[in-house]
Amino acid sequence: SPAVGHLSPAGTSMLADVADEDELGRVLELFPQYSSIWNIHQSGSGDKSIDDAFYERDVQQLELAFEGQMHFAVFYAYVKLKEQEIRNLVWISECILQQQKDEINKFVPVFSQHSPWRAKKAGAGR
Repeated sequence: SPAVGHLSPAGTSMLADVADEDELGRVLELFPQYSSIWNIHQSGSGDKSIDDAFYERDVQQLELAFEGQMHFAVFYAYVKLKEQEIRNLVWISECILQQQKDEINKFVPVFSQHSPWRAKKAGAGR
């Protein structure tokens, strides 16, 4: 397995043995970078899946790439944010097709003032 990221090597071997969501939570709690995502998922009362929490984290980090200068990360971030926009459009389309219009707003906003992480910053600055 690749030796990249916060989970390598102990976390990746622990994740390989995970059989259910409770075990996943116990493994993620050991890593601060991911325990916050797990806590968001746990407190979401079923509204937000673990995938959604990871997508939100990814979008937040990708948006930060645009705040730096003189690097190529912005091109990678641009492509990844476009992929998220496509996921959002597919979600909205599926909600319309399945007549689930009350679920439409459960997408991950990109460069939105209503993003969960921007709302936290605005609330902290008051």
